[in-house]
Amino acid sequence: MTLELSLDDKVALVTGAGSGMGRAVARELAAAGARVAVCDLDGEAAAGVATEIRSAGAAAMSVVMDVASRASVHAGFDEVASAWEEPGILVTCAGIIGTTRLGALTDEEWDRVLAVNLTGTFLCVQRAVEGIGSGEGRIVTIASDTGKRGGGRIATSHYAASKGGVLAFTRSVARELAGGSIRINSICPGPTDTPMHDGLGPELRKQVTNGIPMGRFARPQELAQAVVFLVSDAASYVYGETLSVDGGVLMD
Repeated sequence: MTLELSLDDKVALVTGAGSGMGRAVARELAAAGARVAVCDLDGEAAAGVATEIRSAGAAAMSVVMDVASRASVHAGFDEVASAWEEPGILVTCAGIIGTTRLGALTDEEWDRVLAVNLTGTFLCVQRAVEGIGSGEGRIVTIASDTGKRGGGRIATSHYAASKGGVLAFTRSVARELAGGSIRINSICPGPTDTPMHDGLGPELRKQVTNGIPMGRFARPQELAQAVVFLVSDAASYVYGETLSVDGGVLMD
C-alpha cells in the first residue's frame, strides 16, 4: 500500500506565498497536482512565484491579498473562484514576526502582529469554510513552536500570543466543524531558513541552532512536504491536530 499524496484538480490558496515558507508550500502543492493561487501582499513577489510554478508545467495564478483586511481576503477568494472554482485547500502562511520586548512594545506593534497572524488566519479560514460549504475541504494553519512554549531568543510575547491564538482557534474550528467534510489541522514550525530569519546575527543563529536536537534550521520544503501530507488523502483521519516540524525542539 502506498501513500496517496496526489492533489490532481484541487484548487489551493496559499497566503504569504510570495517568499519563504509560503513559496515552498505553493510549489509543493503544485508539484502534487494542485492548481495554486499564490497570494501575498507583495503582488510582484506573488507573480514571480506563480511564474516559477507555471514554468514547471503546473497551474498557478497570483493574487494580491492583505490578510488583515476582510475586504481584501474576500476579493482574493472571489478572484480565484471566478478564474477556477472555490478553493478546496487553504494554507495560511502569511505572518510577521515581532521581536520587541515587553517594556518597549507599543499598541501599534501589538495590534499589527495580531492582525496579520491571528485575525488574518481567522478571516481566511472563515471565508474558505463559507466557500467550501458542504463540499470537501482541507485547511492547514501555520502556527509556531513559540505558540506552545512562549517567545524565546527570536520572537517575543506578541508573536507568541498570536501563534498561540492560531492553535486555539484551529482546535475550536475543528470542534465546530466536526462531522462535516472539512478537515483542519495546524503545523508548528521551528526555526526555518526563510527571509523572516535572515536578520539573525551569526552568534544568535548559533545559539538557536544549539537548542535544536537535529542541529540545524528547517528547510522550507520540509515544512511544505508536511503540508502536502496533511491536505492529502494520506491524512484522511488526521483532524484538529497540531504537527510540530521543529527538529525535535518540543518533542511533545
